[in-house]
Amino acid sequence: MSEDEFLSIFNKHHKQVYRHAFYLLKNTECAEDMTQETFVKAWQLKNDLRISTVHSWLLKCVQNLCFNELKRPKYQVYPSDEFTDIVNNLHHSEPIQHVQSPEKIVCNEETKRLVHQAIGKLPPRLRLIVVMRELDEMSYSDISHVMGIPEGTVKSNLYRARKKLRKILSNMLEK
Repeated sequence: MSEDEFLSIFNKHHKQVYRHAFYLLKNTECAEDMTQETFVKAWQLKNDLRISTVHSWLLKCVQNLCFNELKRPKYQVYPSDEFTDIVNNLHHSEPIQHVQSPEKIVCNEETKRLVHQAIGKLPPRLRLIVVMRELDEMSYSDISHVMGIPEGTVKSNLYRARKKLRKILSNMLEK
């Protein structure tokens, strides 16, 4: 793989790799480190990587690095306002095609903030599946390949994650 091909892969996938790391670690610096480490590993293995599977390989690599980081005794995950702010910036909604009232806009933004905050409270593996399916719109097959689990397990984990999200959101709205 040439430098230009690698640079093209980096430009195409670095934002999604970072987003996965950030959702798992909830820390910008650690997410940047894991993203960088992922692409360093990819560079080291550039001659062995296949263009057709590089996307899955990158996501699996960053996932493994993040899970290893989460296992470290020093690592603590603290939900923060920074998490919610950055999540909102990571996912820009489509331009509004029609005029919405200010109340509707505020309500949509608040709902989006609460959903992202709730996603942040999920366990790392469930969080990652929700991010891949709902935010990155990946297929069950692609998620299965990245996670290294059967499609049925992806679907059942997604079901459990959605159920937990409903419970978390319901508790947040009751307060």
